[in-house]
Amino acid sequence: MTTASTAFDSLYLKDRFGSPAMRDIWADRKQIQRWLDVEAALALVEAELGLIPRSAAREIGRKAHVRFINLKRMRRDYDATWNPVVPLVDALRRVVSPSARRWVHWGATAKNVMDTGTALQIKDSYAVVLAELDAIADVLADHAERHRDTVMAGRTHGQQAQPISFGYKVAVWLDELMRNRERLLESRPRVLVGEFGGAVGTLAALGRRGLSVERRLMKRLELGVPLVPTKTAGDRFAEFFLLLAMLATTLGKIAQNVYNLQQTEVDEVTEFTDGKVGSTSMPHKLNPVASGSVVMLGRLVRSRATAILEYVHSEWEDDHRQGESVWSFGPEVCLLLGAQLVITKKLLRTLIVKPDHMLRNLDRSGGVVLSEAVMMALAPKLGRDKAHALVLRLSREAMRRRTPFRDHVASHPDVLRHVPPRRLATALDYRSSLGLSGRFVDDVLAAHAAEKRRRRGRRRARRRRQL
Repeated sequence: MTTASTAFDSLYLKDRFGSPAMRDIWADRKQIQRWLDVEAALALVEAELGLIPRSAAREIGRKAHVRFINLKRMRRDYDATWNPVVPLVDALRRVVSPSARRWVHWGATAKNVMDTGTALQIKDSYAVVLAELDAIADVLADHAERHRDTVMAGRTHGQQAQPISFGYKVAVWLDELMRNRERLLESRPRVLVGEFGGAVGTLAALGRRGLSVERRLMKRLELGVPLVPTKTAGDRFAEFFLLLAMLATTLGKIAQNVYNLQQTEVDEVTEFTDGKVGSTSMPHKLNPVASGSVVMLGRLVRSRATAILEYVHSEWEDDHRQGESVWSFGPEVCLLLGAQLVITKKLLRTLIVKPDHMLRNLDRSGGVVLSEAVMMALAPKLGRDKAHALVLRLSREAMRRRTPFRDHVASHPDVLRHVPPRRLATALDYRSSLGLSGRFVDDVLAAHAAEKRRRRGRRRARRRRQL
């Protein structure tokens, strides 16, 4: 076993609290490599502008790799200096020639390197999140299409309300998921911005040449250029992590629905069962642990929201109380969401839907979910208020007598007097109360298909540009 002390790096638990893709992005070595990537890019653009020798820049670029760095010594130096970039710069200087050493970190300050490195890690995280989102959306689209007309009880406030289709329920999830995706895409130009302004953001060390360094540096790193290169613009990264918290909440909501539908008395869907053991003492148990894990992970992500918002708060032109907090909540949010995405994808891909149980549960109430349809059938003759009062009385009578609502209504003289038999039969048919469920499913599926076509078009365009 390892000496891990948290669920994030536990040999046993880590895949329940993180995904391999996110662990790779936010691992120590990758973070340090991103800082080195910034140092290398900085040296190369400064050489292009004649600020440092080209030979020095080339050597810095070659040696700015974590494999050349003594990480244990970096850690010891950090304990002494309390500045995470000073040990990095010293470590890089130790592995380049004496003539190149003086040009490492030229005109930069520590937070320039850290913030820009974090922007690179966030850029990698966007790619992971969007890829997983697209995979989950495809699974939801399949369920929505397959169950477009699968009748089930729509529930409000925990009670059966009106019939819906399971496809409609899933389309609601898919539509919200696509909005989360859209928000992420729209946020990228605001979030993926580097930071290079020197000690207080004024580029005083490099003067007017600093503007050229900044523009070229961000172009080389494929990041945006800020209008003002301040060190305290915490809103950029906060937006990304808050959007992840919103996404985590949507995933948690989907999983909560799946969790609820698995209750013994409901039993309308079932999670994957292969290899799963629900209880060490009760062999029959098939606990909804996957959907429960997705809900739990969403709660853990939301618990970081306060820290994310605090990251926007800063005093003066730099404040380590702000800057250092992202080292904690940033990786944690990405790891938790990474696990949530992976588990959600598996949960939905292996979900067993039970249409016969859905119909059974509707019948369990004797068709009382059709009360609005009966009321609206009566309303043209009685008026809505009188029709409501009559159906309310009939529904309570049926429940008190434990007779099916449909049978009670279909034989009641006050109903037969005002509603023709064919109209009444329609009102007492579950499918007739689905409203525009099918239409809404079709609309969401069309929007999803259109977005997939746009993605394919963008990928083809990128490949053509690369040729």
